[in-house]
Amino acid sequence: MGVDKIPHEVAILRADGTIVLVNEAWRQFADDNEGAHPTYWIGENYFDAHPGSEDGSRQEEVTDGLRAVIDGDMSHYQHEYPCHSPDEQRWFRMDAVRFHQDDQLYLLVVHTNITDRMLAELRSEARAEQLETVLAVLQHDLRNPLNVIEGYTELLAAQLDDTEAVDSIRQAAVRISDISESTLSFSKAGTLAEVEPVSIDELAETAWQTVQTEDATLAIEESQRLFGDRRLLLQLFENLFRNAVEHAGRACHIRVGGCSGGFFVEDDGPGIPQSLRTKVLQADYSTQGTGGLGLAIVQAVVRAHSGTLKITTGTDGGTRFEISSLQTLPDASDQ
Repeated sequence: MGVDKIPHEVAILRADGTIVLVNEAWRQFADDNEGAHPTYWIGENYFDAHPGSEDGSRQEEVTDGLRAVIDGDMSHYQHEYPCHSPDEQRWFRMDAVRFHQDDQLYLLVVHTNITDRMLAELRSEARAEQLETVLAVLQHDLRNPLNVIEGYTELLAAQLDDTEAVDSIRQAAVRISDISESTLSFSKAGTLAEVEPVSIDELAETAWQTVQTEDATLAIEESQRLFGDRRLLLQLFENLFRNAVEHAGRACHIRVGGCSGGFFVEDDGPGIPQSLRTKVLQADYSTQGTGGLGLAIVQAVVRAHSGTLKITTGTDGGTRFEISSLQTLPDASDQ
């Protein structure tokens, strides 16, 4: 039959949950896992078999999802679950859709092995956690020697008439500290910790107070509310403000405002050439000839929010960073 050509385990149910047909992959899986059954559960009720749950703990949740498809409340139900054997870890994805044949309603349930993907995700998460731990230790270990350097530069500056060399040492120490902090921030930028309603104007004002903005000015022209990770979005604004002051000038003017599906940050500097707008978002690119992570962190934060980052030309010819496809909220005054 046609379902036997499907390489995944398939069962067809009546509307009441009775199994009326299974395919060859289903039968083979049962045979290979000491689950041989005289009829391979044909004629039995699928809802009583703890579907989509290794120990039956989520049976009610899965059954409710399947019944919602049968009742027409959902067009498709999907559920991922572990199904480990004594010899290996395994995960499956259940997909269910309904169909009609000869005026009868049926449910098609397909179980797909997703073990390779799940193991890859677990390895990736483990590597990310390990990297974050290493970077945190590195940042901590650098703090003491940097404090020593700072202390000696202060002593030298007090004893010398020409402090140009001392200032260079001090700036180098600050640069090392900035690099370690940026690297740790970059390692965390792709993971949402807590999503909550946030206000763009409040985030921008808070970030502005924490960044050395020299003689730059900030104008927030339109508020925007959205769901997001406050910590990561603050990092986004801080890095965009630092980037503007560094590249658009110490006395640049920065505008922040809402746009369709998100917000924008733009300056009145020289702008970024079209040919470089993709490169500047890479972690290993900097117009100063040294590695820079500021805009790479911005890109990572946007991606963590499933958003889109676009670099265009601003109103005054500068650089405009437009962040869209975010989960925005209506303004509180409109509610």
